[in-house]
Amino acid sequence: MTQPSTLQAPTVGDDTQRAQGTEPQPIATFAASAPGQVVTILNGYLIKNAVVLGQRDDAPKVRVLVDGQLRTVSSDITAVPISDPATGQALAQQALAWLLARHRLIEDQVRGQTEQIAEQRRAYDSKLAEVRSYAIDRCRGGDLYRDVLNELLARLGLSPYQPRQKVQFTITGEFEVNPDSDRDTSDTVSDVRDYLRINTDQVDNVDEDTINISIEADADEIDDE
Repeated sequence: MTQPSTLQAPTVGDDTQRAQGTEPQPIATFAASAPGQVVTILNGYLIKNAVVLGQRDDAPKVRVLVDGQLRTVSSDITAVPISDPATGQALAQQALAWLLARHRLIEDQVRGQTEQIAEQRRAYDSKLAEVRSYAIDRCRGGDLYRDVLNELLARLGLSPYQPRQKVQFTITGEFEVNPDSDRDTSDTVSDVRDYLRINTDQVDNVDEDTINISIEADADEIDDE
């Protein structure tokens, strides 16, 4: 961003004061009492219309907007308020345009910094993933005990190494049913498919959410001898 330029302290003549129709005051007075005031800056015989933006913590400079550009002037430079509505409106439009442009610039800067931080985070996470993968390979190769590995991963804020085992099983069996008089073999088969379950309570560390069972069943009539 272009650095604010500086106007030097004024030398105001009596003719200039009379032309303005009011007694000039140090511009710091407007900065303290009415920031946003539209004024005419009297810098010797150079007259400039401006919007007073403010003064920071008794700094020797006052920030103003001149011709749509941010500038700083000495706090003791003199100015008079502008009473002409058309001139005031034109300066207000310049100030609004400057504020919008500044807002867009800040948005772009924030967006760029956010994207940069996100990219740095992705790179950091990628490196950590590489470290975790390497350490797990060392554990699988017998160079690290699992508890030592997980202690290291915990210090790095990474998830522990918990290898899983997928169990596939086949169960065959039979049982007999004494059906009600109104139920045939298809009803029995339907009941078996819907309600037959296995009990994994005695199997250690089963993830119940991963149980997937498909049951095939047939039923035949048995003669009553």
